[in-house]
Amino acid sequence: MPKKKQEMQYRYYEMPEDSYILPLLGESWVRKYGDGIDYLHFHNYMEIGVCHKGTGEMVFEDTVYRFEPGCFTIIPPNYPHTTNSDPETFSFWEYLFVDCEGLVQHVFDSKADNARIAVDELYKRPYFFKDGQGKELMTCIDSILREQKEKKHLYKQKSNSYLVSMFIDIIRMSEDKSDHLKDEKKVIKEESGDMERLEPALSYIKSHYMEEIYIGELADLCALSETHFRRLFNDNIHLSPLEYVNSIRIHEACKALRTTDKPIRTVAFETGFTSISTFQRNFFKFVGMPTHEWRNHPENYEYKLQQYKISTYEGW
Repeated sequence: MPKKKQEMQYRYYEMPEDSYILPLLGESWVRKYGDGIDYLHFHNYMEIGVCHKGTGEMVFEDTVYRFEPGCFTIIPPNYPHTTNSDPETFSFWEYLFVDCEGLVQHVFDSKADNARIAVDELYKRPYFFKDGQGKELMTCIDSILREQKEKKHLYKQKSNSYLVSMFIDIIRMSEDKSDHLKDEKKVIKEESGDMERLEPALSYIKSHYMEEIYIGELADLCALSETHFRRLFNDNIHLSPLEYVNSIRIHEACKALRTTDKPIRTVAFETGFTSISTFQRNFFKFVGMPTHEWRNHPENYEYKLQQYKISTYEGW
């Protein structure tokens, strides 16, 4: 199936405080997936999805799988994908968005190199498992879903232990397929419009948004000329590199303004803005109101931010 040149959307989720898991569970996730939506999207966290009901297509960049009850997916951050229910039907999926980097760094503690290698292995590729496949992984996922629903004493810690076990299994699977992946990545990088080319820049922005970021340096990380990088970025994400960086900064600023009593000036500089005027201008652009007004009622900021960064339908 040839890759379609189409819109790409970025869907940014905020991780709950003191947690490495954002669960999206329950009957609200019974819906017509992909109804009227003709584009792929990607996330800032690893997505684990489990299909309970319904049939349709799961699209991984340029590969299509048929989904049915019992299948599940593991999709790394920044990987283009989408879910489409069969016409006129409803499907029921539940999701776990996972901060792999945060949990792996916690597990490895001071061993930063080992943590980096582990994360690289986790992010090598997406996985689609049919009903009955990946039983050990599915056992861990079912256990995490149960812990997140029941919320018994120390459920976060128990969920983390299942996640670590699952990570180890994924890394072992990745090592077993290393030769195949080398050939696969070579083919991917030859595709000029591939999101894989932008992944180094997206990861760098996520970790360094609070610093001064130069577009030329981002292009170098992707082994692209600055002109090619800007075009590829706009074609795939429908934001300029600077708009994308500022959207991440404003998202982080909103979290700081909501959860701390830091002065607005401090928040602006800590999230990478070099002047208050630039911060205020971008804040109004993304959120739709001045910072002092927003700080009095911040409950709608996720919705407002998403309206700029993604074209989405109700519930996402």
